[in-house]
Amino acid sequence: MGDHGTPPSTRGLTVARHTPGRSRSERRRVQLARAGIIPAGDPTGRSANIAGVVVRRGKSLEVEPLFQPGPALPVERSPLRPQPGDLVLFTFSYGFKAAIVRSLGKSNVLGDLMEALLVDSRVERGFRPKVLAEADKAAQTHAQADGGRVDLRDLYTFTVDPVMAQDFDDALSFERTAEGTTMVYVHIADVSYFVREGTALDREALRRGNSVYVALGAEPMLPPALSSEACSLRPGEDRKAVTVEMDVDDKGHVRGSRFYRSLIRSDARLDYEQVERMFRGEETIDPELAAPLEWGRTLAQTLRQARLGRGSLRIESIEPEFEWDEQGEVTSADPSEELESHWYIENFMVLANEQVASFLERERVPTVYRVHDLPDPFQLDRLLDVLSSLGLPTPIYDPMAATPEEIRRVTRETAEWVDRLTPPGRGKAALVQQVLRAQARAVYQTANIGHFGLASQTYCHFTSPIRRYPDLLVHRGLLAQLGLGPAPSTANLSDWAGHCSQTEREAAKIELKADDIVLSHLLRRRLDRDGWEETQFEGQVLGLTRRGMFVLFDRLFQGYLSTRELPRDYYDLNELETVLEGRRGGRAYRLADLLPVRVIAIDAARGRVDLALAAGPGGEADDGREDALEEHERGTSRSHGRPTRGARKAKNTRTRAPRAGRPPQARGRR
Repeated sequence: MGDHGTPPSTRGLTVARHTPGRSRSERRRVQLARAGIIPAGDPTGRSANIAGVVVRRGKSLEVEPLFQPGPALPVERSPLRPQPGDLVLFTFSYGFKAAIVRSLGKSNVLGDLMEALLVDSRVERGFRPKVLAEADKAAQTHAQADGGRVDLRDLYTFTVDPVMAQDFDDALSFERTAEGTTMVYVHIADVSYFVREGTALDREALRRGNSVYVALGAEPMLPPALSSEACSLRPGEDRKAVTVEMDVDDKGHVRGSRFYRSLIRSDARLDYEQVERMFRGEETIDPELAAPLEWGRTLAQTLRQARLGRGSLRIESIEPEFEWDEQGEVTSADPSEELESHWYIENFMVLANEQVASFLERERVPTVYRVHDLPDPFQLDRLLDVLSSLGLPTPIYDPMAATPEEIRRVTRETAEWVDRLTPPGRGKAALVQQVLRAQARAVYQTANIGHFGLASQTYCHFTSPIRRYPDLLVHRGLLAQLGLGPAPSTANLSDWAGHCSQTEREAAKIELKADDIVLSHLLRRRLDRDGWEETQFEGQVLGLTRRGMFVLFDRLFQGYLSTRELPRDYYDLNELETVLEGRRGGRAYRLADLLPVRVIAIDAARGRVDLALAAGPGGEADDGREDALEEHERGTSRSHGRPTRGARKAKNTRTRAPRAGRPPQARGRR
């Protein structure tokens, strides 16, 4: 070697040196890790399956994650030839490029987006062959006679479900006794007869935890051979059930209850709207149904008033019910209306759940309870501070000295006040949402602490074992205690309860996102028809961030109004996150304020809507923007925005289909 260690062959030449730094693949890995979409324990990311949309960047194709945060990735070469706008399922290849697993359809097709949402959320579509084989074998035993069942096929029985429901896991019967009381029979599908503990079928049901319902479809907890056929209490067919028989007086007090396996035959399959028309005298009632329906109606009203008198919370959240045409396109949406027929059924399901839970607790049987704790006293105090900051009256309350009874009273009074009295110039939905946020989350656990929202001391989920695994666990414990089934394993009950609480939360997120996507498609079609610039809405501020606000408009739609779309200023968010105020001009936007807004962009594939202020009372259209202001980073650009205006929608035949038949009692997840 020559002077200074330089090889003679390179002496006098300029040597290219390696500059320390990260490669492009390493930068992509870091971005993906920060976004949280590389699975834990898998540094290569090969086990990830992510839904994405193909986009063109210059001459190259990239895949953008559709529902998860993260950067767009270059497409790995493969036999598949994706096109811009295609939905794909992808994983990570060497160098953290997007290796396409399979095509999922088109990003402008609603059904394809629902499929993408489910697979992206790690919902396994379909069932493995072994699970299907076990389900088929179990389903073939539905007609086999088994001892110990009470034959109730001569008892008039009916079901009430959404019009599009496929699985019917509960039915009702009523009789009047000589003592002037009402005998209430709540029949629940005997799922534990078909799903034996420890089988592949049982393990798969536990892994899923619950069914997931989205527009245009569902992913059931159990294979269709059971969920829609052998277990489903379909009319005119003999079905195995577990019956809760309750003797209830005219004041709503349960004088006694029994539990047993039964054989039933549903005489009528009714839907909620149909029963509501019967209650209103708008539809003729079958003579055999008339008396049981009326007995149940009178008792349901009594039970409802008694529960409200005990302090049950009444907090109604708005959920959409969609109408579809024959081609599967959404044509309209309306806020779900609380019908008498809904709480008619719910009151008897809640009563049966309470009776089962009380029996299991009394007999000291290990089981899974459905519990809802009191609100955290400091969360409740914050709620009162929020309402007070908006100029609303609030009760006197000290979180440091509050007793459970006082927390109950203050929460109930606040919820009732918000439900009944909305101040002028304020949006009710925003206030209701604040009350909901102050509540604890209802969960499953093995220690009973009661259910605050229902004002119930002992409660469990028993009435929906086709779509909820905790109900199946409760069935097994109950039947074993009655000597009607094998003793179940209880060592892992607490872990299973926690797992089911988690799968329930995940399902709720999927269902909410599905609603957002459907609403975005509907809104886009509406604006194409009526004109983007011409259409304005009255919105109410649901929430505030440092970069803007979330706004509810036209009763169902939600969008984001960035500070960049507000009159020119720099905006500060107060500590309670209830006011966004300009530093220079002093203009303030408050929680629950009513504002005129217009839509400026829609990312229908992701269910995102961007808004701007519209000219009108409370709004101030301003073309000048403060470029230095922070912008909400949501992955939505105006390039997604305005399609050709003025296109008219063809008139379609409409059929009402609320959420692919998701039961209303599932929505509140009590």
